[in-house]
Amino acid sequence: MKQESLIVRSFLIGVVFFLTVLILILPIYTVFQEAFSKGFGAYWEGIREPDTVSAFKLTLLVIGIAVPLNTIFGIFAAFSLTRFEFPGKSWILTIIDSPFSVSPVISGLIFILLFGRQGWFGPWLEKLDFKIVFNTPGLVIATVFITLPFVARELIPVLDATGMEEEEAGLLLGASPIKVFLKIVAPGIKYGLLYGIILCNARAMGEFGAVSVLSGHIRGQTNTLPLQIEVLYNEYNSVAAFSAASLLVFLSLITLVAKQILERKIKIVKKRNFSKRRYNVGIEVKNLVKRFGNFTAIDDLSLDVPSGELVALLGPSGSGKTTLLRIIAGLEDADKGQVIFEGREVGKKNAKDRGVGFVFQHYALFRHMTIFENIAFGLEVRKRSERPSKDTIRDKVMSLLKLVQLENFYNRYPSELSGGQRQRIALARALAIEPRFLLLDEPFGALDAKVRKELRNWLRRLHDEIHITSVFVTHDQEEALEVSDKVVILRSGKIEQVGTPDEVYNHPKNSFVFHFLGDVNLFHGRVQGGQTQLGEIKVDTPEHSEIENASAVGYVRPYDVEILREPIEAQTIPAEIQYIHSTGRNVKIDLKRLDTGTILESQLNSSEFQSLNLLPGETVHIRFKKIKVYVEDYTI
Repeated sequence: MKQESLIVRSFLIGVVFFLTVLILILPIYTVFQEAFSKGFGAYWEGIREPDTVSAFKLTLLVIGIAVPLNTIFGIFAAFSLTRFEFPGKSWILTIIDSPFSVSPVISGLIFILLFGRQGWFGPWLEKLDFKIVFNTPGLVIATVFITLPFVARELIPVLDATGMEEEEAGLLLGASPIKVFLKIVAPGIKYGLLYGIILCNARAMGEFGAVSVLSGHIRGQTNTLPLQIEVLYNEYNSVAAFSAASLLVFLSLITLVAKQILERKIKIVKKRNFSKRRYNVGIEVKNLVKRFGNFTAIDDLSLDVPSGELVALLGPSGSGKTTLLRIIAGLEDADKGQVIFEGREVGKKNAKDRGVGFVFQHYALFRHMTIFENIAFGLEVRKRSERPSKDTIRDKVMSLLKLVQLENFYNRYPSELSGGQRQRIALARALAIEPRFLLLDEPFGALDAKVRKELRNWLRRLHDEIHITSVFVTHDQEEALEVSDKVVILRSGKIEQVGTPDEVYNHPKNSFVFHFLGDVNLFHGRVQGGQTQLGEIKVDTPEHSEIENASAVGYVRPYDVEILREPIEAQTIPAEIQYIHSTGRNVKIDLKRLDTGTILESQLNSSEFQSLNLLPGETVHIRFKKIKVYVEDYTI
């Protein structure tokens, strides 16, 4: 397989080189060879020929007018199309590319019909004694048309990518629109603008078809350099023709060199600007699907992770949490869908090229390396051109050790650290490469309860300090609710709800979310005419008064089950205390309903429990402070 791949690779590269030499390099070489075939004297005479000099000057004049006009048009068009909504916008976006699809000769004929003596505007122009066809203005118009899209098409994607936030910030700070353009917009688009100008200039130099139709071939007056070359060649004056052609080739080579320099500049600036640019959405996944055989781990899942937020992926086993995290990291390939980092598709990139830091559940520290070497590893394995100096690496490692409060442990080995300390080192190692995003797979899953609580509080404080966009997987509801800015609840590869900890806990979207987040008591019943009957309990549900005789389930948290010594209303339920479990601050009480025999759980704080003086076997009365009712998995 590898041998076949090598053969295909070599064949394709060989074809590319062969055609490049045959179609591009050899013709350029032939031009100069023919131009100098009779010596430098004949070459110099060909260049100095009066009609050639006139054609060269006319070409520069046409370019000098057409390129600035298209530059102005390109800037105006790009701003209009990216910053404003107006009727006909999509039509302009389409029609702006027409010079790429219309034959130059046809465009020349169109301008003859418009501006010629018998054209639409011919009589009017004749009265003004203004000649366009067979004159310099006609050549300029033809060149402007042919080169119209280049500047606009280079600027539109640049302006689309930068968005309007920086411009709006400038205006809010008191800058005039002109200053916003000069100080904020122009520095960001300058390389794209110059690149568009170079492409426009290159196309204008070699324009032949439309110019040929509009020039009238008046020798020494309306012939541009390409037309003069044709005239000389048709007169069998090959040395003069190729001498003139060499001027065009020389100008083209200068353009290519400038284009290459700018392309490198654009890549550098884009990379720099991209790393600094702030996006509202840091990580975006669209319509992800991942299957393992017949098992669908991720099922058409879409999610936005806001920049700078700490987001928890929470769900039961098999819900797709870790698979989603690994797809984001590039450790797994999705069968379908997109992974987008700050507006850029990264689904085809390798994990090492995605710029993410990953913290594994079991740390994955290198056992044979010291703590210092572990953290420095990601910096030391970079390419030589990208690798920091040893002093920089040392300073970076020590600053990270200080950040994770383990600066005195740099020369120890992982086996000499506790679980919590190893997890901090794993996090420091992930941060050493200055990742754009931090991904954590059940980072505290292997730790005992006390250390877990300490570390998750520490992680929250650390995130507030460094503000890196982070996603972590956990199966611990308390951990997700306590640490994260947002919680994503998954089930069977789909998202059930996304929201703040308060939103998902106090306003669950459906019964699954309610049941999954903490302990609950369930009551089955039916909805009838705006009321829900749950055994002996009747609950008003007016928002669904149109539902008649539908099955329903009521959910009550243990701390919403109130225990009373005496009944005070019809809605209380008699129950017998079965078991009492003290958990420190709180006391859990198992209750058996006397009407149905159902076991309920109530949770009281210590002071409430002591004031009631409850004992197993006693009969009490219960009522519900708050109850959530669902009909067919929809909140009512």
